[in-house]
Amino acid sequence: MDEKKEQTPKKIDPKDLMAVERAATALIGTAISLIILGFVVEKFELFLHIIAAELQGKKHDALPQLAHIDFYNYLGIAIVISGILLSLYTYRYYTRWIHHLQYGESDTDKNIYLYLSLFIALVGVVLVLSMFLW
Repeated sequence: MDEKKEQTPKKIDPKDLMAVERAATALIGTAISLIILGFVVEKFELFLHIIAAELQGKKHDALPQLAHIDFYNYLGIAIVISGILLSLYTYRYYTRWIHHLQYGESDTDKNIYLYLSLFIALVGVVLVLSMFLW
């Protein structure tokens, strides 16, 4: 009779555990960096208001950059939200890998690195285009 054996959790090798913890810590660091970048981009709007007030004597219509303040506001908020989502995903990533290590399974999660790379590249392209177009 072919019965499926129930796997029992095994002890995790400390080297493997530390490697998973390093990867999770790196993802948390990336999430913090995204949150900070989003905050800086969003607060760029405040910088533009202050510069406009100084240069134009409280006339905000004279600088063409001020027409696109909402763009930086929404872009900054989107980057902060992506950092928050990444930090939440990191907990799932960590617990999933602990489960894999306990049961001797091997799995890769290439998708998170692909999505993260594409998102950061997209943000970079949008920021560069905004510098050239506005």
